[in-house]
Amino acid sequence: MWFRACRLALLAAWLAVAAAVPTPRQHYGFTPGEDYKLVDYNQLIAYFQRLDAASERLQLVEFGRTSLGKPMYVAFISSEENLRRLEHLRSINRRLALAQASLAEASDLARQGKVFVWIDSGLHATEVAPSQHASDLAYRMLSDESPEFRRIRDKVILLQIPCINPDGLDMVVHWYRQNVGTPYELAPLPRLYQKYAGHDNNRDWFMLNLTETRHVTRLLFQEWFPHIVYNQHQSPPFPARIFVPPYAEPLNPNIPAAVMEGIHLIGSAMKERFARENKSGVLSYHGFDAWWNGGLRSVPAFHNMHGILTETAAYAYGTPREYKAEDLPERFSNGIPTREPSVFYQRPWLGGRWSVRDAIEYMLTADFAILDLAAARAEEFLLKAWQMAHDNIQLGRSSPPFAYVLPREQWDLSSAVAMLERLQLGGIEVRHATRPFTAGGKQYSAGSWVLLAAQPFRPYLLDLLEPQKYPELRAGTTGPTKRPYDVAGWTLSLNMGVTVERIDAPFEAPLEVASKTEPPSPSLDVRQNHAFIALAQALEAGQTVWRAADGALSTSPTAGSREIRRPRVALYEPWTANMDAGWTQWVLDQYRVPYTLVHNEDVRKGGLRARFDAFILASQSAASILHGYKLGERIGGARSLSGPYDARGLQRPEYTGGIGVDGLAELDRFVRQGGLLIALDAATELPLQFFDIGVRGVLRSGEGEGTGEYYNPGSILRITVDTSHPVAAGMPAAAYAFSSGGQAFEITLEPSWNRDERLVRTIVRYADKNVLASGWLSGERQIAGRPAVVEARMGQGRVILFGFRPQFRGQTFGTFKLLLNALYESATVPARSAGASAHSAALQDQR
Repeated sequence: MWFRACRLALLAAWLAVAAAVPTPRQHYGFTPGEDYKLVDYNQLIAYFQRLDAASERLQLVEFGRTSLGKPMYVAFISSEENLRRLEHLRSINRRLALAQASLAEASDLARQGKVFVWIDSGLHATEVAPSQHASDLAYRMLSDESPEFRRIRDKVILLQIPCINPDGLDMVVHWYRQNVGTPYELAPLPRLYQKYAGHDNNRDWFMLNLTETRHVTRLLFQEWFPHIVYNQHQSPPFPARIFVPPYAEPLNPNIPAAVMEGIHLIGSAMKERFARENKSGVLSYHGFDAWWNGGLRSVPAFHNMHGILTETAAYAYGTPREYKAEDLPERFSNGIPTREPSVFYQRPWLGGRWSVRDAIEYMLTADFAILDLAAARAEEFLLKAWQMAHDNIQLGRSSPPFAYVLPREQWDLSSAVAMLERLQLGGIEVRHATRPFTAGGKQYSAGSWVLLAAQPFRPYLLDLLEPQKYPELRAGTTGPTKRPYDVAGWTLSLNMGVTVERIDAPFEAPLEVASKTEPPSPSLDVRQNHAFIALAQALEAGQTVWRAADGALSTSPTAGSREIRRPRVALYEPWTANMDAGWTQWVLDQYRVPYTLVHNEDVRKGGLRARFDAFILASQSAASILHGYKLGERIGGARSLSGPYDARGLQRPEYTGGIGVDGLAELDRFVRQGGLLIALDAATELPLQFFDIGVRGVLRSGEGEGTGEYYNPGSILRITVDTSHPVAAGMPAAAYAFSSGGQAFEITLEPSWNRDERLVRTIVRYADKNVLASGWLSGERQIAGRPAVVEARMGQGRVILFGFRPQFRGQTFGTFKLLLNALYESATVPARSAGASAHSAALQDQR
């Protein structure tokens, strides 16, 4: 009788909750994941707002705004009692995560606290299933009264981000709704689904350039410190249905072993649950490696958190597909068979129907496996966070490096402060010296910044400031080196042109915590990137600024100086959603350079020189610029790590084509009439192939591709700079450039044609030796000493070819000047007299 009464009481409780909490179907009128239907952001958040009103087990909080102004929300989900004590539980978690307690105190706090689990959805907006699954996850967490879910709510605080890229979700859903049921149902979105970055929004998690990234980083590393950070995606190696950890080799040595073993443990729990639920096609240890720092699942691993990535199968948008056995490849790209069981692919998926609803069911299995494990080991996760933070602090006190020092005397102080700001946002404590001090046998002035290595997040600090050395992992003894999933080197100080000195011996210094590093006031000092902000402000205010012969900026003319005017810049924006063009926009916006986005028809109609001084081609192949998506061509819409693209669709006619032959002729005319054409990395193919400028490319340009033995997956290289050239004003003679794929040049003009260096001039060269500074580079001898940036005269104008991307992902502060100088150089005029200002101002008005 007692047992029956308990069951009836539980049933009554469940019915009461279920009656109060609306199901997703009751809210939307359909079940998320139904064929050809997608929920947009307003619908999704409206559902979470209803849940917030209906249940004391969920608190919905706005934590920021997107680049386009949409609100971003986090839903805290747990038991009613836990949410009433949420702030107290957060303070416990913070003390443990930052090791602000003794062992005895930490043990007691771990018993009192709750484990925090983060699950986000929709970062890559074209991977639609994660955001569509968010409603199901929240509903189950609120309404399920089984012993498992009661235990989860008691032990776990779930931080659920219903959609982490609201702008992108709406773009993709509205685009699909426009096309569903037409021949263009699977057409790719013709624009970036996140302002500036698109798919690269998952490449910004240490640089923190994007508004959305900064908001999320604050939650993760300053406020809540979750023990598990689960980031959902949808691109597993085909035909797997889901990828789960363990990750592939190589392992970044700065990730704590306890973190990586914890990731393996979580991956095993997921795989075991998939097996119990008879869900096949679960793959591990392939494609997604543990090397890179910069993704939403990877940065937490350097913060003592368990960063989890899954990649669930997708087809395209809300459209289902039926797969036959002959549609499946026999092997994955690593040689493992797809139709036979193996250690990391125990139950092969052999085909059948697949839809968004199927993907949602797989994601929910992964969710519940993580939450169940977290609940079962809650106290262990809390105490482990304290232990790793404590061990990092002790290691920093007993072993080198003991600290990193940023001398106050920086080449570019504004970039140094920008770097410190990003480290602070990522949870690194920055201190400054109140008096001069000595460390490592060197004297440092008051005001120098010190980054002590005795920090809870020591691995993060070391990984961003030490050069990377990608390991030589081979298939057998003579096979090719395994290539990284993303870039191979990312050392922050080198990319940003900041002097950082490692201290390998204990020292004493009068230090205070710098709660916030304030940027220096913009000045016209050309060594500072902030000089371009000061220049923009002056020109916007109607002031006149001159550039002297030595590159210096001044508000007073001197002999040989030239007046700088606001450049009229065109940036080519193709319908292929070019991320490099997006990052170029970010740099231009940061430094207040006015620009106009031009499309294919704008180029073809001509008259470019009357409207623009400079024209930028961001990195993109010549064929893509010329032809874009071809009319009637079926285009891959879903990425796969092995074999061809799975989904292919026709693009809408208005978004097909490129600039064409007519557009190429107009670019030629633009340069010959006095314009400046800037081509970045792969885009150098266009002028190299079609313009007679006396330069040829040594390498085949493109993402990570090369000729012969040359291969560069993304590394930091040493360069030498001709600082006498106006484009190099403010640059040091020896610097660093980031290159992925890349190009090097050879000047083919006869020597007699080039004696005065006015026809072709080298601005930047790769170093003569030891070119690689961080990452991995094969075939270094093919670029050593060769031109990396050249200026070629053509008619009355010029072409500047960049063999690397000086604005790569908004990370390369050390080479921004090369691009920005070039743009302002396109709009300078000689100052013939003191009255030249009024004359040139009148000219500018006429233009």
